[in-house]
Amino acid sequence: MNAAEELKNILPDAVTEIGKQGKKPQATVKKERLQEAAKKAQELGFDQLSVITGVDYGDRFEVIYNLFSYENKHNLVLKVILDHDKPEVDSLTTLWKGADWLERETYDLMGIKFTGHPDLTRILLPEGWNGHPLRKDYDMETEQFVTIGRDGDDVVSTDGSNLLRRK
Repeated sequence: MNAAEELKNILPDAVTEIGKQGKKPQATVKKERLQEAAKKAQELGFDQLSVITGVDYGDRFEVIYNLFSYENKHNLVLKVILDHDKPEVDSLTTLWKGADWLERETYDLMGIKFTGHPDLTRILLPEGWNGHPLRKDYDMETEQFVTIGRDGDDVVSTDGSNLLRRK
């Protein structure tokens, strides 16, 4: 029995589907039960959260969590499906400290909010950046320009006015 099957046996009401992502066992989990399922995965020996990524399908988002057990040398993929109009899911920072930056990156690029995250701010783009570049509805036509302001903060504009030379 692989880890996804084991998780389904332990939490039959939380795991809606099992399958594979490539060769890795995958469990699709109800978003309301993600923390519980992640905690059980941790108890099964999955001590490393290596990747969090988001996928925009236009009508929904999926958040994919890649877990690894160093002791057992096994992988497990957890997936949650989110409503496109309100993409939110609980943060896993209380279970894996590494979720901090991974969730911030997913928020920054996809606009997915991680409820309970201690500092859900942009990590790659400046705070004034408009939109989330990996979303299907991201405006690719509007240029954005970033410079460093007099106070040292990033300044974002869409007309390039911040590119004028300061004296």
